[in-house]
Amino acid sequence: MLTFDPEGLSPAQRDGDACVVCHKRWPRPRVRVGKLPDNSSVLACTECAEALLPAPMATVVAFPGR
Repeated sequence: MLTFDPEGLSPAQRDGDACVVCHKRWPRPRVRVGKLPDNSSVLACTECAEALLPAPMATVVAFPGR
């Protein structure tokens, strides 16, 4: 999980009322993408969260043998 520096965040971003990336307030961000040094959660909107969170690992399937 990412740790964000609160110095560069607005009060709304630190309180979880705005996206930590794009500052969007509505709809309210719901995806936890990181934390602050005091262990409080940092939230992002769905669009920004997709860019911040790592993609899930793909399932590798072997080709059938002959």
